[in-house]
Amino acid sequence: MKSYQQLFAELKRRHVFKVAAIYGATAFVLLQLADLLVEALKLPADFLTMVTVLVLLGFPLALILAWAFEVTPEGVRRVDAASPEELAEIVAQPASKRWPAGLLALAGVAALVFGAWWVGRQTATRSGAAADPVATEEADGAVRLAYADLSEDDRPSIAVLPFADMSREGDQEYFSDGMTEEILNTLARIDELRVSARTSTFAYKDRNVDLREIGRELGVRYVVEGSVRKDGDQLRITAQLIDARDGSHLWSDAYDRRLESVFAIQTEIAQAIADELRVPLGLDNPSALVEPVADLEAYDLYLAARSRMRERGASLTEAVRLYEAAIARDSTWAPAWAGLAEATEIRLWHAQNFGGQAPDTAQIDADLDAAEAAARRALSLDPNNASALVALGSVLRDRFEWTEAESAYRRAMALDPDNAEAHHQYAELLMALGRIDEAVVEANRAAALDPAPIRLNVLGTMLRLDDRTEDAERVYERGYAVDPDRLRGGYGTVLHAQGRYDEAVEMWGPPPEMPPEEFAALSSEWVSWMRGGELDAIPDTARQHLHAVEFMILGEPDSAAVALTRGGGRSGPSGLTMQNLYWLWDPALDPIRSHPDVRDYMARINLEGAAVRRTPPERREVPGILRRGEQDRGNR
Repeated sequence: MKSYQQLFAELKRRHVFKVAAIYGATAFVLLQLADLLVEALKLPADFLTMVTVLVLLGFPLALILAWAFEVTPEGVRRVDAASPEELAEIVAQPASKRWPAGLLALAGVAALVFGAWWVGRQTATRSGAAADPVATEEADGAVRLAYADLSEDDRPSIAVLPFADMSREGDQEYFSDGMTEEILNTLARIDELRVSARTSTFAYKDRNVDLREIGRELGVRYVVEGSVRKDGDQLRITAQLIDARDGSHLWSDAYDRRLESVFAIQTEIAQAIADELRVPLGLDNPSALVEPVADLEAYDLYLAARSRMRERGASLTEAVRLYEAAIARDSTWAPAWAGLAEATEIRLWHAQNFGGQAPDTAQIDADLDAAEAAARRALSLDPNNASALVALGSVLRDRFEWTEAESAYRRAMALDPDNAEAHHQYAELLMALGRIDEAVVEANRAAALDPAPIRLNVLGTMLRLDDRTEDAERVYERGYAVDPDRLRGGYGTVLHAQGRYDEAVEMWGPPPEMPPEEFAALSSEWVSWMRGGELDAIPDTARQHLHAVEFMILGEPDSAAVALTRGGGRSGPSGLTMQNLYWLWDPALDPIRSHPDVRDYMARINLEGAAVRRTPPERREVPGILRRGEQDRGNR
């Protein structure tokens, strides 16, 4: 009997093959369950790594134990040595009895190796794919495109207006709004088109505005409008493409389909518009323009969640719940995970979600952890999901993990150069780092892509920090005309920076709970303090509300340093630390940048050694959104 035959017979006699087969199959199932638990219970990725390591280490141990011991009716005991006759009998068996044991053992080993490889791949994707820096030449080129001024962008420009809800009961507005957004997103994935952002186009909802005027205001050549009628599982969508220069209709069509065809309709509309404008889809497979979901009820919940997201405020908690419900029905759809990440991070900035009070540190940490887990789950399903990367960047930024946050934002912009939200959030990151010159470029790009008040507010802030208050005032003038409530605070701050204190307090207006006459009296006192008062003359009840810039005006740099850094290094967007970053690089505070309290504060938020960098006077340009004729140059 040959030695390898003897070894094979011994392994079979001691049930080593049997143990290998059972262990491999069991380990494969266990690893899949562990992967599901990480997702369902939002466990750290290290949990999956630990389970994988234990399973792999256990395999050789199980084989050693199988070789050395056997289970008998009397209990576990050591395996007796085999007689030559016993091994010869096993070797003499026909192949049909000898080979199955070895093949099953081989299948068990293969299952174990595949299971470990799969969860290792999932873990690596979760932990690394989202924050990888933009490293390829192609990606860097995409980022450079994103920095270009829109006046240099000669692509056909288009806006998708909110589709009308034509359902019988008029209760499907969330669905028609969602369809509008999905068609917009589908068109935005065509590289040869420049698509106006959702926040801009939705400003025209329920407003009777001439399409030519909309084209001029948004700086687009073409407009898409339409309607949605949803009745049970029946769907009727109409769409038309209009030349905003003269209001002429270029194309229109109606789609009567069952609900499960909703994704095909989106593709057909995108294809028809691309054909009419004579631009290529840029894809071998046009169906790749949309991301179909397996469960249509999950899609309905997703659209409802997007509707709540648009409302902001207290509706964000409901948006989180709806996203979670969509994920419960289909946990493999990346857009739902990305939406959950966005909603969870954004709601921390809205105190209405926490009973009107700012969330405490525990709540902040919990929500940031949940948002990060959702973003990474989305990226494990779709590494090219730009929305998930933006949400992840915002989470990392809120934790003051600046380098990782910048990598996430830059990767998002490389994937989607026209993503206004990515440029907006990246501008805020650059502001926090003191790179104000770059922040102005990014905020300008965001506002050019999406001239919504929220973008103009950020651009105005960046211009103020760049010591360009005249340009900032012009930006705020434009935004204030559209949304005075949102722009009031920033506009007043710019007037304050110019020493126009009377106008500043008039712009700010009284808090809701303060009677106008009381506010008028306090404002008068405040203006007198700013125009030459002394700190000792200010009552303690008012002094505690002064911010750092006001202390500098009063000639109290030490008090300014304390006011700027109060709140310590507490993490989270609702803490004073994140709010103070909007003042940290204010030109009025340049004299206290080397103050010990300020240096200590910056070290606590990972900004040790950071220095402000503003745009040199010779390189300053009027923001693109304010340039005369900029819209017309972009209208092709």
